[in-house]
Amino acid sequence: MSGFIAEQRLAEVSMDSRWSKDLDELEARRWPPVASRIHEARLRVGLSDTEVAHRLGLTVDSYCDLERYDDEAFSAISLRDLDALGRILGVQTRVLLLGSEAEGLKQSITAEEITARLAEKMLESGQSIELFGDAIGWDIRELLDDPKTLWNFDVEGLYDLCNAIGVNWVRALPESGLASL
Repeated sequence: MSGFIAEQRLAEVSMDSRWSKDLDELEARRWPPVASRIHEARLRVGLSDTEVAHRLGLTVDSYCDLERYDDEAFSAISLRDLDALGRILGVQTRVLLLGSEAEGLKQSITAEEITARLAEKMLESGQSIELFGDAIGWDIRELLDDPKTLWNFDVEGLYDLCNAIGVNWVRALPESGLASL
């Protein structure tokens, strides 16, 4: 299995298990080594953690958690901020999350397409926005009104939304600059 596919699978298994009631399963979750990638990229561009935090509008502690804990990039930062981090560090979002083999992959599904497919699925289900959102685990009212709000979700949210419509979440990760729209 290629490194990219292995890291994608590692992330997906961890995201799938986050709702587990089994404490051992929760503690055993393993993520791709995102924290070290962020740290190494920051050192390569010669910025301090304080400088990067300031540019992102994060507290230094919040930013340092991104360099300390691999799951933070998936659950504690919006796609918009993750994209901005990648631009600051000169690294594609996919590469930060899934390694160098993800370099060059292009976004092939847009926020507008995700929103349209969510609306279709909701209509097919016959559920209200609230019930459909509850079923997938996210409030999607604002997203259905404005597809650009997708970039306010974190990677776990993107993963869940993409699962609900049968799309690979990696295909929806923003290319540099798209999430700033």
